[in-house]
Amino acid sequence: MTTATQRPTPAPPQVQAEAALFLAVEAELIDDRRYAEWLDVVTDDFTYTVPVPVTPDNPFAPHHDPEALLLDESKDSIRHLWFRRLEADMHEFAWGENPPPQLRHFVTNVRAYLTGDPDELAVRSNVLVVGRRQSDQPKYLSAERFDTLRRGAAGLLLARRHAVLDQTVIDFPQPRVLL
Repeated sequence: MTTATQRPTPAPPQVQAEAALFLAVEAELIDDRRYAEWLDVVTDDFTYTVPVPVTPDNPFAPHHDPEALLLDESKDSIRHLWFRRLEADMHEFAWGENPPPQLRHFVTNVRAYLTGDPDELAVRSNVLVVGRRQSDQPKYLSAERFDTLRRGAAGLLLARRHAVLDQTVIDFPQPRVLL
């Protein structure tokens, strides 16, 4: 974590491009519902957190509760609790996924920074997720993401994602969504 007087060191342009491409491919895997492949691009110790959004009276205070989480997941909980309900043998029982919502991720403003570990990058990005079910009007979720990418033998892997939602009222067709 950096302080107001300490600026993070931006990664070189080729590393910035590599991080942006990784995040674009990762979003494509989610949008295409290729969940088994998505699990291959996250580390075994992957964590995913989304704090509870709030509207503070103080305009300088964070717009989330730093001590309460809306989502607190691991690779295993996502595999067994989220993705399991999407498998073919669960189709008749997973009513919340039938019909499945269509999701589209727009990942922008990717900024990669060097960390003290040469195998890790701190990456900030903005994401807009559009979701709709059948002919319903689309719903939108936007957030700023704070990711840790770790270099593995086959390339970059997602080790951590912390996403801070922009809105306090969530009106979205699927509450369990990977931002």
